[in-house]
Amino acid sequence: MNVLLDLTGPASTVASRPAAHDFTGVVEAIGTADLADRLLTFFAGFDGADHCALFELRGFEFTEIAAAEGADAAVVARSDLNVYEVKRQLSMVGNMGARVDVAMVPASDPMDPAAKRQRILICARRADAAYCIRVLRPAGAAALCDQGLGMLQQVANMLISVVSKHADLTLRRPNLTPALCSLEEIEDCMTSGTDLSKREGEVCARILYGLSSYGIALDLGIGKESVMTYRKRAYSRLGIGSQRELLMWYLAMWSKRQASRRPEEAAA
Repeated sequence: MNVLLDLTGPASTVASRPAAHDFTGVVEAIGTADLADRLLTFFAGFDGADHCALFELRGFEFTEIAAAEGADAAVVARSDLNVYEVKRQLSMVGNMGARVDVAMVPASDPMDPAAKRQRILICARRADAAYCIRVLRPAGAAALCDQGLGMLQQVANMLISVVSKHADLTLRRPNLTPALCSLEEIEDCMTSGTDLSKREGEVCARILYGLSSYGIALDLGIGKESVMTYRKRAYSRLGIGSQRELLMWYLAMWSKRQASRRPEEAAA
């Protein structure tokens, strides 16, 4: 998939800027540890950037999702951005609008006025949260021109949507570790919601628990050939054909079971 954003304008106006920014790498990095680095590369096309950080604001919980910086980037002064600053920026746009703000902030040496750096802040709301992209440009770099700012405003909503999707995939990724920690829990889940026999459920539970066919045979006091037979029957009943498919089937069932338990626990 190629996603090319034409962010240049007339060649005579921005002769030093590339003809197009390749956005493909940014899209492909959603949900991975590389997103901040890909965004930093993207923003570097706007006449330089050496730091990029992504934030989520949910209520008054302000979370840094990811960050990246160039090899020669100066120390970042983090005090310039907080909940109140983001809320102030958001108050200037509608519910689905994106705010692009450019300001000068302290660099590594706040006592040196010349060390200030240009900060680009992109903020927008999505559903019940707000998202922010902070980009810092090197101290001494020429200010972002009006044309560059206009280009950023054109893609601001799309960039925020990328960050929102990334947060959904990373911050709220379900913790499935408990699903495979208790053999008793696995057995109960395998047998209560299926038409597997007790022995078929026991064999499948031990496969999920990480035992080999020989280990299952020893644990259940049956022959290895019997283990293979019970496994084959169970796979046939469940409509699956591999251990990976068994794992995917079980995790889906376990997650559904946990979700159904939450209302009961809340009521109790």
